[in-house]
Amino acid sequence: MKRRTALGLLGVAAGFPTIIGSKSARAAGLLDPSKPEDLHTIHRKLNFSMDEKPVFWFIEATRFGLKDYEFTPFWKMHVGMVFKVKDIGERLYESSHMIKIFYSDLETGKLLETFHNPYTGQKRPVQQPGVARSKRKHGLTGVISDAQPREGVGAVTSNNEIGPAWVINDDVWCNGDLVVKAEKPNNLDMTIHVNDWSTYHGSISEVSDPDVISASATHTFNDINTFNHPWIGMQGVTANSVSRGFGRKSRSIEGMPPAWRGFMAEHNPDILADIDGAIEG
Repeated sequence: MKRRTALGLLGVAAGFPTIIGSKSARAAGLLDPSKPEDLHTIHRKLNFSMDEKPVFWFIEATRFGLKDYEFTPFWKMHVGMVFKVKDIGERLYESSHMIKIFYSDLETGKLLETFHNPYTGQKRPVQQPGVARSKRKHGLTGVISDAQPREGVGAVTSNNEIGPAWVINDDVWCNGDLVVKAEKPNNLDMTIHVNDWSTYHGSISEVSDPDVISASATHTFNDINTFNHPWIGMQGVTANSVSRGFGRKSRSIEGMPPAWRGFMAEHNPDILADIDGAIEG
């Protein structure tokens, strides 16, 4: 059974009287998350927009190591993402995406330069993430992958299905996860796992309003991954990388946290000067 199916059954089993079902949703003129078409709209309005203007998201998070069931905090993560979407068909759209992450010291808040690996005792020079860009095609149920097998590279499987979503009173929560598994051979010589879990939250009445182009939204974020960056120095260590964070969507750069904007102004002023150009690269 898929994880999403199991979660959906758990939600039904809980039997909350305030969860809006299909009949009550229709009676109230609200989108019904049990219908794929409505779930698609809920996810798009919470995560993105129905127009082509930029959407800004931040994540403030802490990166941990998980070893022997104990969490050890490593550093703070300041994540900034900018999206633009355009329609390319019925319930079919393309998203362009730019992301820039900064790692900072847990105590000082300054950009992290040296990582003291608690598992090996090594001091490692930090490689701050670069600017990443991507394009994705989104259909009724989630991201449509057109990745092709590559010679000499192990199989890559992914799950980008949206949902489930839950409505309780006027609150709506919607999952939008990225789950990837990359088999050997690859550049890390190990099986790579990425489990990026995002749960978006907003108002079902706002999301259901046909005049609302992009609903106000926050999200909670967790990732549970293998250590996918060699500079951290986890070779031979049985441990996992885990992040815990939160964020909010806005329609302008002013809605991003001061720390992220400060790091951008110092290290990537060209992006701040031309957000539209930065998305496209």
